[in-house]
Amino acid sequence: AYSSLIASFLHCSLSSLVHSPWCNYVRNSIMQRLLVLGGNGYVGQNICRAALDSGKFSAVASLSRSGRPSNPGPCLANADMLDKVDWLEGDIFDSQRRDETFEGADVIVSTIGAFGSNDFMEKVCGDATVEAVDTAVKHNVSRFGFVSSTQVGGSMEFSPSFPLYGYFKGKEKAESAILEAFPDAHAILRPGFVYGPRNIGSIGPLPLHLVGAPISFVSTQLGPVSSLIQSIPFVGTECGSMVPVHAVSKAMVHGVSDEPRRGLVLSASEIRKYSMLDPQ
Repeated sequence: AYSSLIASFLHCSLSSLVHSPWCNYVRNSIMQRLLVLGGNGYVGQNICRAALDSGKFSAVASLSRSGRPSNPGPCLANADMLDKVDWLEGDIFDSQRRDETFEGADVIVSTIGAFGSNDFMEKVCGDATVEAVDTAVKHNVSRFGFVSSTQVGGSMEFSPSFPLYGYFKGKEKAESAILEAFPDAHAILRPGFVYGPRNIGSIGPLPLHLVGAPISFVSTQLGPVSSLIQSIPFVGTECGSMVPVHAVSKAMVHGVSDEPRRGLVLSASEIRKYSMLDPQ
């Protein structure tokens, strides 16, 4: 009888510990499975690499139309590192494929975006992520990250005559869906132009930082000159919001892994702080 009492006590104690908030926090922090939508793109590859480097995820996967990148960027140029990502093929608008790939994912990050007509941009930059959010909720995903735009959340109203209207309208639509579905479990980044070495076909790495870094410096670090530049509608906001790609990737990994109890929306200046960490 005494041994049965001890066994019962241990069972109850272990059960309480396993289901405690602390244990859930540890499990969610260490055993996360990450799925990056559009992970074979420029920003997506860097987020995959930052996630691998962080050691905070038990698995890192990417979902995109083309699957494994044929010409990976510098961040994944090492074949061993490239092989650590599970490169999944599929159309984000295919609900059956979303069900298949979202199953078992703990964290989802959307980097989906494209340029074209307004209708096309709104569909790809907005509707794709909105549908992903719905599927993420269905599969009990714990956290959702999104690479948005610096133009979203500002004072400027979007209209069809606005430059890249469909792009920004789509991002705005996606943000609204994420905030509603994951009010305390979102990580939304609002950068402007993202710069760093980027592979362009057979050309090889294009040093976008040689353009982005000087413009960012002039637009943010030169006092009255920077203020004058930033006062220019639209252009000033973009110039003052340029950020290095390694800062975006590190900020996103932090947002979806180290902030389990609150939502996070980071401006370009807040993202830029992550550039003080060692680049990849």
